[in-house]
This record gives sequence, structure tokens and C-alpha cells, in this order.
Amino acid sequence: MIEKSGVEGADLFDFGLGDQGYKRSWCTVETIQHDILLPVTSSGRLAALAQRGLTRTKAAIKGNPHLYSLIQRLRAHADNRPAPSDADEA
Repeated sequence: MIEKSGVEGADLFDFGLGDQGYKRSWCTVETIQHDILLPVTSSGRLAALAQRGLTRTKAAIKGNPHLYSLIQRLRAHADNRPAPSDADEA
């Protein structure tokens, strides 16, 4: 898909978030992204606090190669499990 986009003349390809080897092999430029939240209500401030906590947790995980690798393996294992059937729920 990346190669095809380049052949077709794409000037920009969004690799999405996360650090993966294939992304580094195609592009050496890293784009820093920032989230900007402006809560104006009490519930908005609580939501912003929760969002910042989630963002910091993700950054901490992605910044630790061993932990990130473990999470990736767990996610891959979870994705390979068969979906529960209707008989399983009965």
C-alpha cells in the first residue's frame, strides 16, 4: 500500500500512531503531535483529566520498548482468539 501510493504520486502518507519497524524503514521523519483540550465545564474538566491520564499512560507504554512489546504480543494473542458463539453465551 505504501509503495503503491508512492508510485501513484502521493506526496504524503499517514503511518498512524505508534513506532513500528516498517514505519522507520519507509520514513525517517517523525512528526510530533499534540492534543489540545479546552474544557469549559466541570464535566469537561473531568473528561480532560481522564484524557490526559490516558494519553500519558499510552506514552509511557510506547516509550518503554519491553512493555510495548509485551502489550503488542498480548493484543495479537487476543485478536487470534475465536469469537464467542451464541452457544457459549447460553
